[in-house]
Amino acid sequence: MPCAAILFRMFRSLGWVLLVVVATSTAVAEPTITKSVTPAKRHALYVELLGKGGTWGLGYTHQVHRRFALGAVGSFSMLDGQRMLTFSPSVTAYPVGVRRHRWFVDVGPQLVYLQTPSPVPEWMGTSETGIGGQLSTGYEYRGAVFARVFAMGVVGKSGAAPWLGMDLGWAF
Repeated sequence: MPCAAILFRMFRSLGWVLLVVVATSTAVAEPTITKSVTPAKRHALYVELLGKGGTWGLGYTHQVHRRFALGAVGSFSMLDGQRMLTFSPSVTAYPVGVRRHRWFVDVGPQLVYLQTPSPVPEWMGTSETGIGGQLSTGYEYRGAVFARVFAMGVVGKSGAAPWLGMDLGWAF
């Protein structure tokens, strides 16, 4: 028998063997088991009471990493005609926590614009802009509901003050 015919029969037989092996290995393969994991909620929109925004504020955070988030709180308040506008961007770190329950540390500047209108026509009133800093720490729950309870310190040109606050909103 010529050499070419022997090689042809050998490769043809090898082809049939490979086809049988592949067919039987896929037929007996076990199905993969997938675990249903809900994705982490990276965004939160919330109302803040007695926090960075003063008496109240509207805030948003975006979790950029498992351990870090960026956010901001803004507010507008009026008391006896005096207007106060605040904006507080922040960087948040999560040193300890699992999935929904975490301890957070939050730091950032606090920008404040204060305007006092004149009660009499001879005086123009005043307006003042200031910057300070804030550091807060507390507990965060991030499920369908977003909730935080925290203690904070605020530092500005008038000194330092301790403060407590609470956030409540939605995570998505």
